Amino acid sequence: MKRKYLTTPLYYVNDKPHLGHAYCSILVDTFTRFYKLFGYESLMLSGVDEHGKKVYEAAEKKGLDPKSHCDLQVPHFTSLLDKCNVKNDIFYRTTDKKHVAKVQRILQNLFDKGDIYKDLYVGNYCTPCETFFTDKDLVEGKCPFCSREIEKVSEENYFFNMGKYSAELEEYINNNPDFIKPNYRKNEVLGIIKKGLRPLCISRKKEKMSWGIELPFDSNFVTYVWFDALTNYINGIGYLEEGSEFEELWKNSINFVGKDILLHHTIYWPTMLLAMGLTPPQHILIHGWWLSDGEKMSKSLGNAIDPLEIIEKYGASSFRFYLLREMSIGNDGNFTMPSFVERHNNELLNDFGNLVNRGTHFISKNFDSKIPNPTLKTEFCDDLEKLFNSKIETIEKYLYKFELNKLLDEIMLLVRSTNKYLENTAPWKLIKDNKELCGSVLYRTIEAIRIVSLYLEPVIPETIKKLDLTFETKPRSLEFGKFNPGESINKGENLFTKLEYIKEEKKVDESNLITIDDFNKIEIKTGEILESSFAEGSDKLLLLKISVGKNDIRQIVSGIAKYYKEPEVLIGKKVLVATNLKPAVIRGIESNGMLLSIKQGKKLKVVEIDNDLPLGKKLQ
Repeated sequence: MKRKYLTTPLYYVNDKPHLGHAYCSILVDTFTRFYKLFGYESLMLSGVDEHGKKVYEAAEKKGLDPKSHCDLQVPHFTSLLDKCNVKNDIFYRTTDKKHVAKVQRILQNLFDKGDIYKDLYVGNYCTPCETFFTDKDLVEGKCPFCSREIEKVSEENYFFNMGKYSAELEEYINNNPDFIKPNYRKNEVLGIIKKGLRPLCISRKKEKMSWGIELPFDSNFVTYVWFDALTNYINGIGYLEEGSEFEELWKNSINFVGKDILLHHTIYWPTMLLAMGLTPPQHILIHGWWLSDGEKMSKSLGNAIDPLEIIEKYGASSFRFYLLREMSIGNDGNFTMPSFVERHNNELLNDFGNLVNRGTHFISKNFDSKIPNPTLKTEFCDDLEKLFNSKIETIEKYLYKFELNKLLDEIMLLVRSTNKYLENTAPWKLIKDNKELCGSVLYRTIEAIRIVSLYLEPVIPETIKKLDLTFETKPRSLEFGKFNPGESINKGENLFTKLEYIKEEKKVDESNLITIDDFNKIEIKTGEILESSFAEGSDKLLLLKISVGKNDIRQIVSGIAKYYKEPEVLIGKKVLVATNLKPAVIRGIESNGMLLSIKQGKKLKVVEIDNDLPLGKKLQ
């Protein structure tokens, strides 16, 4: 039996699940179901990451101990999977005692072989990303991933010698061209490796953050959350257990992750595995982010998409279909309600739903609800059969290439081709003059519906389950001509109803509103740029000298170099500067203020003011 083992990342339980969690879970569930359709025994793992500072702080805000907080959050994630029609085989929790014991055993093994050692860590830590950074990694003194404030850290810690395995990882990537998908991400990862892999800090002192798995060789420390969570992929399928199917499953494994955790899954995780004497997963598939009407989703902007709200209003099938059709794996997707409604009405209702209604209702009405015998042919019958049989290999090929968008295009082509077949053969006319030929046409129509329903089952399982009630039996073969004439066909109910889009006013999260007193704390002054050049050793940062009044010249490091390839064009411009910010050190250069700019789409422009305005005047 062919095997496949597919995983989502473990989701942080610091907050309730969002659209990104829903999409990745649906994506993995869909691939798992498609592999089953093509004869694989496929297994899906999903779950939650319950340790780390982010979870600890979320629990602290609620006045709960971390484990109680996690226990309250987990049902939100299991409920999301259920409402999204996701049927994972394993739901994994990192607070499970079995997981804790395995993580400690892995840590001890790596410590014993010298791959984990103690040293002084001086650097930065981003709690939302649960990631360590050097000063060079930061952008304008903030996290390069999420742009939030970072925490300065200087303490003794334990490190994993990641660089020891960099050459082996580079060789593995080059020898396995399909390891990282999409392929363009491979060059990004190789670029990171070529810059050199630093030792990875893998611990936190208990006195600072106690919520984690205790290091087995030093009880004063807990392990870094990623070193804990990443091992779920192997621990969940029997790693370190005698008689398990771990080896067979792991060599056929696919890790699905978002692009925000590419570093952790394509660098940290494979080097950890190599240190353990294991090979990396067969594939790591990296998907993009969801935008809302072209903008990053945010509660404060009121544009965050609540997956449960969408499912409640429109159903899981329409939600799943839209997400899978609208985003091409690797690229970002743009969620808009007009396009959601259009996808539903055009492809699900008009194309597929209409086809099912026409085929089943006509048989029910004219052939006593029995599948007719295909004794005759029209000139269009052979073409339809050949098309369907030829698409088996094509669709399977796109599955193995992870090109889900092209795979779904082929399925919808079959739907449209069957509708065209009905138009060309016109059974509503044939029934008057040649019932036998009409029955032959309808046999092929219902066969096409059966095969399309098999292909769409991984995508919209809830709807196909409803459709299956129409058939007495439903052969699982993808080849044409497997329905038995004479079997019953029930008329059934309509699979879809038409949607109407009614624009709703955006809700603003009032918790993010500030008072006039808060605003008055910010000191923004008029200024003039005197000097502008690239910061030493960086093509992303500009070093600016800005006069904001008499005898007040500020040195500011700004991450706008990509928008101003010729820095000198800024010299002489009158601008606005935030002048009472705490000084920050960026790439070893002190920055004393912030230049105001406006970003629209992919463009950014410094805010310019009237040249007649005097310098150093405060914005009122």
